[in-house]
Amino acid sequence: MRRAFVMAALLVAIVSPAFADGAADVHAADQAAQKKDWGGAIHLYTRALDDRTLPSSDRANVYDKRGTAYYGNTDYARAVADYSAAIKLSPDCGHCFNNRGMARNQTGDYDGAVADFTEALKYEQHDPGLWQVYFNRGIAWYHKNDNDHAIADYDLAIKLNPRCSPCFHDRGMAWQDSGMAWQDKGDLAKANDDLNTADQLAH
Repeated sequence: MRRAFVMAALLVAIVSPAFADGAADVHAADQAAQKKDWGGAIHLYTRALDDRTLPSSDRANVYDKRGTAYYGNTDYARAVADYSAAIKLSPDCGHCFNNRGMARNQTGDYDGAVADFTEALKYEQHDPGLWQVYFNRGIAWYHKNDNDHAIADYDLAIKLNPRCSPCFHDRGMAWQDSGMAWQDKGDLAKANDDLNTADQLAH
């Protein structure tokens, strides 16, 4: 299984009397998620969503968080559904698109993943984690056997985060596949350089 990174947005909920119970559940769910108690987090986020007084903006955030809990619990279909619900309520949620793309990568929906990561890039240009979106889209391109696009995205990820060991590793794998397909010694040399760099950064 290729490495991927979740951009979880576990924000602290603001409590007000109108939706104190829902906010308390969200806070408790956040704590459970931090401990990787995914089942407990899912239960509490679900209970928070049952609070009909929860404003739509907060509801989008909770769907996103529960999606991340489902992702952590390897229930990728439900993660996709929750990220979709969050996007419906908050169409400009860049990290929601990124998270849904990651879940789609896990389900094998690489076309959908590429579309989601591309959409995420419209909203995440000033986010310090932007490199992760390029890295994640590179994974999707790689699984589509499109090494040229994969390498281009890994290039961008490495430019933004020169110490990203998985980025070098995955770009090396793409160069290796390309070199083997075309019997290109230059590509194979690049693959070897990248894989060596990845190993050095990992230690």
